[in-house]
Amino acid sequence: MNDKMIIFGSGQIGHDALVFFGSENIDCFCDNNPVLRSTEKYGKTVVSFDDLKTGYREAVVMIAVAGASAYDIVRQCEENGIQDYLVYSFLRETCPDFDGKRMLALIERPEDRLGIRKDIYLKRTRQLEEQLQYFMRHADIHSMKPARGELRRRQRDCVRVSAEFFRKIGVLGISPMLYAGNLLGYVRHGGFIPWDDDIDFALIRKEYEMLKTYCRKYMYSSKEWDERTVTEGKEIAPGMEGYFWFSQHDYFSVVAVFDNDYRINMDFFSLDYYADESSMKKLKRQTGMIRERLVGLESETEKAAYVERLIAENSLNTVEESSRIYFGIDNMEMFCRHQKEDFIPKETVFPLRRVLWEGEWFFAPNRPEDFLEHEFENPWDFPSDIGIPGHYKIDVEKEQQGG
Repeated sequence: MNDKMIIFGSGQIGHDALVFFGSENIDCFCDNNPVLRSTEKYGKTVVSFDDLKTGYREAVVMIAVAGASAYDIVRQCEENGIQDYLVYSFLRETCPDFDGKRMLALIERPEDRLGIRKDIYLKRTRQLEEQLQYFMRHADIHSMKPARGELRRRQRDCVRVSAEFFRKIGVLGISPMLYAGNLLGYVRHGGFIPWDDDIDFALIRKEYEMLKTYCRKYMYSSKEWDERTVTEGKEIAPGMEGYFWFSQHDYFSVVAVFDNDYRINMDFFSLDYYADESSMKKLKRQTGMIRERLVGLESETEKAAYVERLIAENSLNTVEESSRIYFGIDNMEMFCRHQKEDFIPKETVFPLRRVLWEGEWFFAPNRPEDFLEHEFENPWDFPSDIGIPGHYKIDVEKEQQGG
């Protein structure tokens, strides 16, 4: 290489790297220990990370520390824009028969070093996958600790905001029930799934349409909210000034807005009664055709209008009440997740339960465990997205450190 390297880590492994590559090829050491700054070790000056960022940004950094600490320094470099680095232990493991001269030739060109960095990340990814699989085999998902910090505060806000909203619309006499991940959290964890970050409810069709009608009549739409205007002849109901609604083709959402534009979404999903003579095979065939058609539509407006027409068409399969319930044709559950090969028995859903969830009273299906079997293929196993909030950007490190 034309430029000398900087060895990150001035301990025993750093000394090994110095000897291996030859002192003449090393400019200096870098170390996170502030006590070592401007000292000399093994005949080389030790610089701080701040010195590295300001004075050595074009240098090749050889990370020479033990074990997982090397990956901590990899992340430290990446987060500070230092991207031309290698991990000494990885190089030695990959090419155990190379001497220092051959290794220097291997990493001579920037494109060669880039390829090695990709290999480093692949190896680390495999290690983390193995660790995760071990954890999932030996841990009990039911005994996981609740979220902390920012994520936990958001969860509590979701509960508080939803309970307040339902009290405000009590005149409607509707019964939104815990749904999807929130129902799973109730059954499996006694509260929120530890990494969940939103709140979902389901409503039988009649009540679902009642809620939509109320919101459209007495609340801001998202467009009205953005423009701070109200459609002529529309009056915002008392207590609804801080909310707006928006409708997607596969769910309906009410949003509460607070200071600094902090928002909590309450998402609602439809359930329908299906006629006793209706066929699950026919319904799934219809769903497949709908999915293909939706892929060809570009805008959400087009998709929403298309699904609105389908709701009317699906009335041929749905009835006011029956012994069988299933997801509405405008419910994303129809398209995204595992589905059992039969309808949901009415007694699985009704009569609804009143349950205490996260300190507030909500409705839940009569047989929540059976209901979940229709939504999730393996509701009692660790999912592939464990630990990853799905909707809002949460600083995971702060969340882990928070109270």
